[in-house]
Amino acid sequence: MRRAAILYNPTSGRRSERISDVEGAAAALRQQNIDVTIIPTKGPGTAGEQAAALADNHDVIFAGGGDGTIHEIAQGLAFHQRAALGIIPFGSANALCRHIGIDLDPVRAVRQQIHFTPRTIPLGKVIYTTPAGEQSRYFLVMAGAGPDGALVYKMLADGKQRIGRFAYYRRAARLFARHHFAPFDTAYTLPDGTVVPTTAVSAMAVRVRDLGGLFSTLVRGASIEHQQLLLTIASPPARLSLPAWFATSWTRTRHWNRYIQTVHVDSFHCGAGTRPIQIQADGEWLGQTPMTITLVPNALRLLMPA
Repeated sequence: MRRAAILYNPTSGRRSERISDVEGAAAALRQQNIDVTIIPTKGPGTAGEQAAALADNHDVIFAGGGDGTIHEIAQGLAFHQRAALGIIPFGSANALCRHIGIDLDPVRAVRQQIHFTPRTIPLGKVIYTTPAGEQSRYFLVMAGAGPDGALVYKMLADGKQRIGRFAYYRRAARLFARHHFAPFDTAYTLPDGTVVPTTAVSAMAVRVRDLGGLFSTLVRGASIEHQQLLLTIASPPARLSLPAWFATSWTRTRHWNRYIQTVHVDSFHCGAGTRPIQIQADGEWLGQTPMTITLVPNALRLLMPA
């Protein structure tokens, strides 16, 4: 690593701490004779273009922010042959950092990654439709349709995308208790090519082993290096399957839960339901079903421990 850029979200975390952490991270890199450029993101949805513009002239682009900032920057670094993605954690969940084993202190995180090497990993890909036509997004952590999409949509509609973790839990509990999650058709493709149709109230692909906090036990066994998606499907009715998912996950009795199935797949498709089904990727709201999720091999260079 000779040249690095820190592309950070100026609205992530407390301003005074954020500036201090960015400067401390840059100082740690310069101590190793690494040329560092510090650039704030221009606004929502701009980090991908900024990262792409920096990629040709830098060995590493450090994403300073939470999982949403990492998601944006990954869009600009996908399939780039030179620049690798590094992470400076400023978020509250930091699911990708926890998965890789990156320290949650920004300065210590950078010092760790100086000794990491770029590894090429697959990226999840969501294909969906908007009024402007078909769109696609890559994702690192998770993507799905149903309760997770509804929660992200609710946060966006209320203008509260960035709140503390416990406030997030309260909003999630309130939404799950009051909202009627309609079923929708889902079909997934197994590695042997078999297509399996089913009905779901939630279809979620997770690529890290731990979502953190109260959600830490919901999905186990996922990896960003795996060549298949780990898909978890909750079957209707939602008033039974969703509470049972949490209860049996925390008590380690999921093998008794007939409403939940987890399977490795090559891809899956979610159709429209009787009501709007919201979709999200890495905590970013995308729209409504239908959607198709696949895994694209050899898509992103990510700094990882040996």
